[in-house]
Amino acid sequence: MFQIKKMQTPMLIFCCNIALVIFSIAGLCLTSSIFDFIVVSKLYYTVPDHKVLINPRLAFWLFPSSSASLLISFSSLIFLSAGQRIHKFAVDNQMVLSFFHAAIMCFACILSSYVSFICAQNANDISGYAVFATPAQFQLASAWYFIRLRALVVVSIVQSLLNGIIVSALYLGINCKYRTFVQLSEKATHPDIVERTTYFA
Repeated sequence: MFQIKKMQTPMLIFCCNIALVIFSIAGLCLTSSIFDFIVVSKLYYTVPDHKVLINPRLAFWLFPSSSASLLISFSSLIFLSAGQRIHKFAVDNQMVLSFFHAAIMCFACILSSYVSFICAQNANDISGYAVFATPAQFQLASAWYFIRLRALVVVSIVQSLLNGIIVSALYLGINCKYRTFVQLSEKATHPDIVERTTYFA
């Protein structure tokens, strides 16, 4: 027979997950605003060389970056209010869940860093057109994309930092008390009862 206590989460990790959800949603919104009909249709280009300034294929990097961070952080928050059956499953499979949680967080951290780099590079490419270009509509469009790309650089950097903080606090020993995905504290209060306290990211 098992009794599982209510989830207890370090305040730092909880706040990081909340912030990660917010910034991930912001990243998805910015990405959606950048890859509009004009960019997706490759209509944002220079004349007369017809050089496409924002490659639509960048969406395959930008959308998964924010989506991965949103998925793992939101799942972490949802887990805190999950039922005892799910908590017991997490306790019984803590090593496997720890591995996958750490792997996904590291992947999201690296991906966000790479996305910030390519967004900064792309913003630099169109910065000149955002300051001065003809016709005026092209300059306004360039300014529109430039501002959003720069904002996405900031959002991606914050996502990477938050993912890095969570991984470091849980698995790299910065705070050893909360090193793993699920920590057990077993205390036999009765021969047939094992009391377990779990900590989640």
